[in-house]
Amino acid sequence: MKAPDISFPPLREDDLPLVQRWLNTPHVSEWWSLDGSHHPSLEEVSAKYSPRLTEKEPVDCYIIGFSNKPIGMIQACNLDDYPAEKKTFGVAGRCISIDLFIGEEDYVHRGLGADIIRCFLKDVVFADPAVDHAVIDPQVENIIAIRAYEKAGFKHMRTVWYEPDKVREAIMTISRDAIFPAKSVQSS
Repeated sequence: MKAPDISFPPLREDDLPLVQRWLNTPHVSEWWSLDGSHHPSLEEVSAKYSPRLTEKEPVDCYIIGFSNKPIGMIQACNLDDYPAEKKTFGVAGRCISIDLFIGEEDYVHRGLGADIIRCFLKDVVFADPAVDHAVIDPQVENIIAIRAYEKAGFKHMRTVWYEPDKVREAIMTISRDAIFPAKSVQSS
């Protein structure tokens, strides 16, 4: 897979039926829920994501495109907009939280996750020079996701109890330098 095969078009209202289908697939619903529902209706999906599409809620949502085919969803938010989560995660500085899933079963367990994440970090998250680092918070039992995040360059910071979802989460971070290494300075 090459990076040009990956794209991140913004999520649109007419994408919501596809997102709802993905959220109801077993490999996604095992780890992802909407306000506690692991099998959300289209109405629940619309209620959750429509405010994000109209910027009433500060979360940016994108479709994950692979060779122009929609295969999943990825979202990002500035943790300064969510101080309770930022405190729970224990991160400082300008930090963007990301979350994603690959909804199309044919694209799961093919090793795409790390490349998708690195492209998203490069093209979207760290395209803003004010962003210091990114964080992701998989459930500790989601070993496959954790391995993909480690392969993308995320490092485990700590494990926390996340009360809203009542789960233990592995807080993982990656710095801008991991994506854009500083050029070495040669002394003269």
